[in-house]
Amino acid sequence: MIYRPAETPLLRKARAAGCRVANGLGMLLHQGARALEIWSGQPAPLAVMRSALEANIPHSTHYV
Repeated sequence: MIYRPAETPLLRKARAAGCRVANGLGMLLHQGARALEIWSGQPAPLAVMRSALEANIPHSTHYV
């Protein structure tokens, strides 16, 4: 999975051709959330974690 850039030329071409694409950011978000829940025993703050991803990876709003 490639997180940066959030949309590679391959993903852009596939999306333009009508394909569903995923860049792995959703997987990264939910793996991190689950790990935090396992370690802390508390629910992960998904909205905060998503905002952090979006702030640090340009154009990261394409989650699948």
